[in-house]
Amino acid sequence: MASESDRPVQTSLRPARSRRGRRHASIDILSRRERDVLAGLVKGLTNKQIGLLLGISHRTVEIHRARLMRKLDVANLSALLEIAFAQRDKLPRLDLPSEEAE
Repeated sequence: MASESDRPVQTSLRPARSRRGRRHASIDILSRRERDVLAGLVKGLTNKQIGLLLGISHRTVEIHRARLMRKLDVANLSALLEIAFAQRDKLPRLDLPSEEAE
């Protein structure tokens, strides 16, 4: 009889995907607003900062973020940013407000 230490440990609920066999989804399938949110994430902004910049609530940013992650079939921010950096020339340019006004 096999001991408990001989059994493989399940580390993830999702099956692992091969990096070699997987092509990145194109961000062309995203809406304009989803691309705006993605551009903010690439710049390292928080949901709240993206919302302030785009004139929407942080909750709306969370909804757009969840939808774009579903469309691109990614499970985490790291995988999302990998796709975004590979296609960053397709992202809109977000102009951050300067901090000169004090």
